[in-house]
Amino acid sequence: MTRYAARAGHASLQALTILSVVFVFVFCAGCATTPEPAESFPIAQEPRVVLKPGDVLQVKFLYWPELNEEYQSIRPDGKISLQLVGEVHAEGLEPAQLRQELLTLYQDKLIDPEISVVVRSLDSHRVYVGGEVLSPGLVPIQGQLTALEAIMQAGGPRKQSAKMNSVVIVRQQDDRQYATTIDLRESLESPESIAFELAPRDIIYVPRTAIDRVDQWVDQYINQVIPRSVHTNFTLTKELDSDNGDSNGARAAELLTNLNSAAATSLGEAPSVTP
Repeated sequence: MTRYAARAGHASLQALTILSVVFVFVFCAGCATTPEPAESFPIAQEPRVVLKPGDVLQVKFLYWPELNEEYQSIRPDGKISLQLVGEVHAEGLEPAQLRQELLTLYQDKLIDPEISVVVRSLDSHRVYVGGEVLSPGLVPIQGQLTALEAIMQAGGPRKQSAKMNSVVIVRQQDDRQYATTIDLRESLESPESIAFELAPRDIIYVPRTAIDRVDQWVDQYINQVIPRSVHTNFTLTKELDSDNGDSNGARAAELLTNLNSAAATSLGEAPSVTP
C-alpha cells in the first residue's frame, strides 16, 4: 500500500504542475496587447494595371494576323518573345506602354503597324490568405480589395480560433518586405470603420487565439498522459476568454481543484496492490 500511495501522490503532483504551467500561459496571454501598426508600412497605391511575371497577354496585329499571339505569358525574367523582334521586356509596364514599345520595335519591320495589347489574366494581381480561415489560398484583386473582403473570400475566419484583433499583413514593395498587424474586430462590429486596402502580392495571416493554442498543448501533453476520467476537466479551458483576464485566475484555480479531485478519484478506482 505504501508504494501505491506514493505513486498516487506523484501522479497528482505531476498533474498539478502541468496545469500550473497552463494557468501561467493563459494569464500572460490575457494580459497581452495588440502591437501598433508600423508607421513605415507603405500604403496601397491607386489601382492600375502594371504587368508582372505570370500575367497573360494577347498581342494582335491588324494587318498581319499570322503574327498574332493569343496567349503570351510574361516569363519570370519579365520578358515576352514575339516574331520578328525577339524578346521584349514587359514587366513593370502598363499595357498602353507596352503597346507603344511594340509600335516602335515594329516600325522598321512592318508598314504602318497597328498593334493591340489585351490583358487576358492578371495572375500577379492576387493576395495570399492563410492562417485561421476556412479556405486559405489565393484571392484575386479585381479593382480594390480590403483585408476583410479577402478574408471573407477565403471562407471567413474560424469562429473558435481566429484572432481578428492581430491580423498580420506582409507587403512587398521596392524589393523590400514590410509587416504590420491590424485589428479587424472593429470592421466586423462597426460599419463606419476605416477599411484596410490591399496591394497585389500582399500576404494576410489570421493567427490563432492564445486559448486555442493552450487547448492544443493540453491535448498533446496532458490528455495523452492523465487517466481518461480526468480529461473532461481540461475541456473547460475553451470557456476562458483571452480578453477577460479578471476571471482567468478563478477559473484556473477551479481547474486545479477539479484536477486534484478527479486524479485522486481515478487512482482510487484502481485495484489495490499488495506490497
